[in-house]
Amino acid sequence: MKIYAHRGSSLLWPENTLLAFNHAHEAGATGFETDLRLSKNGEIILSHDDALHRFGKPQKIISKLAAEEIIHTKISSRDAGLQDHLITLKTLLKAFPNKDYIFDCKISDRQLFESLKQLLDDLKFHNRIWFLTWDAAGDRHVKEIFPGCDFFPRVPRSYAWGVGTLLGLNRLFEPDNTILSLPAYHFGLPVFSARQISSIQSRGKTFVGYLINSEKDARRCRECGINIILTDRPDLFSRTLVEN
Repeated sequence: MKIYAHRGSSLLWPENTLLAFNHAHEAGATGFETDLRLSKNGEIILSHDDALHRFGKPQKIISKLAAEEIIHTKISSRDAGLQDHLITLKTLLKAFPNKDYIFDCKISDRQLFESLKQLLDDLKFHNRIWFLTWDAAGDRHVKEIFPGCDFFPRVPRSYAWGVGTLLGLNRLFEPDNTILSLPAYHFGLPVFSARQISSIQSRGKTFVGYLINSEKDARRCRECGINIILTDRPDLFSRTLVEN
């Protein structure tokens, strides 16, 4: 099973920091998922939010600060017990050049995608990357700048498909994307089935279980033949895989 760490080991460590990614690596994560934004001076910064309200720093806004100031900003883990600095994508890629990556592009500014392409070219980086985009402009930039790279369907489309799946209408609203993703359970109800996953895989598509954060979720994924998961707890699943 391939394990992608969502913002690193983000349930235990400060998300999108070297601390989180280091521990995800030590836990055996195959790849990393991370959030991309642009600083005021055009550096690619790893941050889910533009304004850092969640971390008690409402005055810190990624798009309005230079990278030099951003990387000196510390954020806390969810329990506030640990802290680490925000980092640039360049820092992460240089630290972990052999990981696979999912880039969640939080903005659709073409500059982000052009800067990303330049960075990957400069580092002679591999092409084992997927994209998550949030509007048609983001989709278009991926197709133009990263031809051949796949991207996930946007949330509203996935949600409609998920509802159809819950109702037993597995193909209704299924996105055209070659990468698909759903949670294992919704309000306690199993979302996908082994038959559905087999159908998806037989048509040459890739399915990713999202966000798989419990042993119950992992068990469902194994029963349905899913071999790629996105999780906030890669340590939990590396132990589960060893035990099984």
